[in-house]
Amino acid sequence: MGADPRMSNADWIVVGAGSAGCIVAAQLANATDSRRGMVTIVEPPTNTAPQIDRERPAHWLKLLASSEDWNLSTTENARLARRVLRWPRGRGLGGSCRINAMIWFPPTRKDLQMLVNASGGAWSISELQQDLQNLTHLTRPEQPAWQSESAHRFLNAAKQLDEGTAWTYLRLNRSGRRWNPAELLNTAQADGRIEVQRATVNRLICKGDRVIGVETWDDRGKNEILANKGVILCAGAIATPAILMRSGIGPRDQLEKTGIEVRVESEQVGRGLQDHLIMPTIFQVRSGQFPSRSSVQDIARWQTMGSGPLASNLAECGGLFLQDSVQIHVTPTHYLNYPKPTDHAFMTIGVNASQPQSTGMLHLQSADPRMPVSIHPRYLQDASDREKTINGIRFARRLVTETSLAQWTVSEAVPGQKRDSNRDLEKAVSRYSQTLYHPTGTSHMGAMPSSVVTPDFQLRGLRQAWAVDASVLPKLTLGNPNATIMLLAFKAAKKLVERVV
Repeated sequence: MGADPRMSNADWIVVGAGSAGCIVAAQLANATDSRRGMVTIVEPPTNTAPQIDRERPAHWLKLLASSEDWNLSTTENARLARRVLRWPRGRGLGGSCRINAMIWFPPTRKDLQMLVNASGGAWSISELQQDLQNLTHLTRPEQPAWQSESAHRFLNAAKQLDEGTAWTYLRLNRSGRRWNPAELLNTAQADGRIEVQRATVNRLICKGDRVIGVETWDDRGKNEILANKGVILCAGAIATPAILMRSGIGPRDQLEKTGIEVRVESEQVGRGLQDHLIMPTIFQVRSGQFPSRSSVQDIARWQTMGSGPLASNLAECGGLFLQDSVQIHVTPTHYLNYPKPTDHAFMTIGVNASQPQSTGMLHLQSADPRMPVSIHPRYLQDASDREKTINGIRFARRLVTETSLAQWTVSEAVPGQKRDSNRDLEKAVSRYSQTLYHPTGTSHMGAMPSSVVTPDFQLRGLRQAWAVDASVLPKLTLGNPNATIMLLAFKAAKKLVERVV
């Protein structure tokens, strides 16, 4: 017999402190009364990476596979030469914003319309635009103070082909230094309106159809945290559906296989998984080599002015092309080899299907919260995703042969100019494509009875329980989804505040 669980109380429990959880917790704490412990965030413990890597934007690749990365992996991908892809996911306050490229890609009008449709018309584009404006005032993304030669040349070249729009990405930086939404918690933590408990959430605690708290695990064993007002799941596209399934909420067949009693049968939990898959087209160029090591001058420039190569997030610019079917990211590096030293200068034009049709799923392997879920992205299963990616490669080639880039480009390193047939390019995509770190959709929101989450962000079939994070996106956004996820969190927090103010 194990020891009786420890027990504590909170008003609101926010499970997970990624982009969404930080927004929700901060907005709840700032909008209601100042009683101590008003918002309890539950986030697993982590160790921090070296400070220079956490602060310098150009070092973000060093954060992958660090102590701040869950370092997940997929199962074998049939359409990716049976490769297993490493899936970085941020660990600690700030979530994946701790380790990402900091790109601020606001939802397009098409993305906003997708959200309006998912709400069953309960929302409007103008309402979402106002929320986005308020959110942007809160997060304050900034223009970069420095750009590589690759970025300058690409932006100029993109204007010469009337196939889409390119721009310099705004970034979640402060004066050229990394920033993440955990900073929004500081004031409320200092005065006791937010507390952080370092533990792993196993499951929701239910009393009938009402969620009354969460069961957690840490080094000392089991704990129960009871919520006076409710529980908000913000644990992300992987952990949120895993928590739901361990709580008996999910597909019956999965729950029964792992010996979990079915509380709410919800077939879409863990399904609908989508991710952007980037195919790097890599070109050797004549100048603008990006440093693999920082010089004394570069360090001084960044420390005093927040500028220079150290202020680069590598993916400095990009855009949407071919009638928004393809997104492009441009880096001043050899995408597959950097930061290994090289004697040559490279530019990568990374292409991906902006809204892939392929969907995957997560499988719960065990009722034990320490056992990771099995990730099946099913990349490129839909033929249209393969077609759009190949179209993107051909467009990248047009950019370097039909514009001012032609005089600057030396040769195509990947996939290589000799690979020109659709069959050869499909093989190259299979061999070289990588995750763009955007898993979404595994507990999707919608007005349909089959959706996991309602347009009010309530967990369907339960009371006093909500969810908002990448898992609730009904469809992957055209571009990087982080700004849209934060927008949903901002909107969810507004609705929760309206309940108690």
